[in-house]
Amino acid sequence: MKDKIKEFRLNITIPAIFTVIVGALLLIYPVESLATISKVIAIIIILSGIFIVINQIFERGFENGLGIAVGVIVAIVGVWLFYDSGKIISIIPIAIGVILVIHGVQDLGLAIEATRARAAGFWISYILAAVNILFGVVCIGAAFKVVSLATQLIGIMLIWDGITDFGIVHSVRKATGSVVDGTITREEDI
Repeated sequence: MKDKIKEFRLNITIPAIFTVIVGALLLIYPVESLATISKVIAIIIILSGIFIVINQIFERGFENGLGIAVGVIVAIVGVWLFYDSGKIISIIPIAIGVILVIHGVQDLGLAIEATRARAAGFWISYILAAVNILFGVVCIGAAFKVVSLATQLIGIMLIWDGITDFGIVHSVRKATGSVVDGTITREEDI
């Protein structure tokens, strides 16, 4: 069980660091960050289209015109999005909102672990998880409003998400640090 918790902590800590960094960039440089993220997404779409074309040619030669056409269309859409990045910018808050909701649900799972481990103040983990989920819902709901303001709010939300992930992981680690083979040991029991 201890290995499972250790792996789970690692799986949350690394994304938490990433979300704090991205959140800080979105807070400080909202417009530039969105433009960069949009360009990166467009480049990924272009590369996906090129990969589809190459894959179709190597697998079936030029016989599968439909597969090649799909790849070309995907690449063209990527080029169009690269030059008109405003289309992607409008969906970025939705994608980040979904990420926040997912992290909130993960935090909820950690809060349950904290409850099982009888962590002190475990109820705080539930509140923090609920706030992360709420931030995700707000982020999704405000996606089509003022993008710059929404981006700064998203930055704050991502920073909050990363910091609370650290806090919850620390709380669970502290509570489970004294668990040995499913038995809770305390100093007064030794």
